[in-house]
Amino acid sequence: MTLGKLKINIFGAIFALWEVSWGIVFWYPMLMLYAFARKISSMLPGDILGKKIDPFRRIPINVGYIWGLLSMTIFRMWPKIVGIENLDVLREVDENGKKGKLKPAMYVANHSSWMDIPFVCYILGFQNYKFIAKAELKKVPILGRALMVAGHVALDRTNRKSQMVAYKSGVQWLKDGVNLVTFPEGTRSKTGRMGSFKKGAFKMAQAVGAPIVPLSIHYADKVQPLDYAFPAKSSRSRPEALVKVGKPISTEGKTDDELLEEVWKAIATDLPESHKPAADTPVGAN
Repeated sequence: MTLGKLKINIFGAIFALWEVSWGIVFWYPMLMLYAFARKISSMLPGDILGKKIDPFRRIPINVGYIWGLLSMTIFRMWPKIVGIENLDVLREVDENGKKGKLKPAMYVANHSSWMDIPFVCYILGFQNYKFIAKAELKKVPILGRALMVAGHVALDRTNRKSQMVAYKSGVQWLKDGVNLVTFPEGTRSKTGRMGSFKKGAFKMAQAVGAPIVPLSIHYADKVQPLDYAFPAKSSRSRPEALVKVGKPISTEGKTDDELLEEVWKAIATDLPESHKPAADTPVGAN
């Protein structure tokens, strides 16, 4: 079967029916209710919702994650996670030695499928985070609205003003204790192999000394290939989708190029052979 120019198989059709149904019944109404409540709150003295209850727009992030749980769990779409213990070094420790929440960081991953997005969300769970997304996604019906309501960072790499606005927004989120997520290749790989990285987003982490967490995503492109509208199979069927969480990388005292190369190599090292960069792939791209 096809949906426009994209393919869809029986598994994908059933998944789509379930996911879209929950989106219509739960996710989108909750998102719009939140947007409406936030607008009303901003008109009232004190702006209780915007300044006190949810100043960092965490509610829409958590609503989206609950929607994902309702869909991804039933269809066994979550990937296997390896190395999650590497995040322990980011945990805040009080004066009694008790570990608390994770410090804000920038999570960086290779990108070969739409499934990379929920895979990263699964690692972050109910934490607050913002994706650094392509500005053109704001024009996509429903998705664009969702990006704006949740406060994700929209970036147009061809527009200098957009770059500056995105940079300031990303830096502020990190200062506010909110994680950032980016796919520095800028687009999905057509071959599955990791490509060159753009260094722009890394500057946000460097500005506040936030660490970078490298994520190596395996076989997301087998779960949902580029030419499929929805997932074509479960993440747990072979080859099994997997995300390796690398050790956080400090951004302090490093040049742009040094940091870029260290993160690029950390992700590439933990990828399967079919996803590793081709031998002639440069580390950085403009």
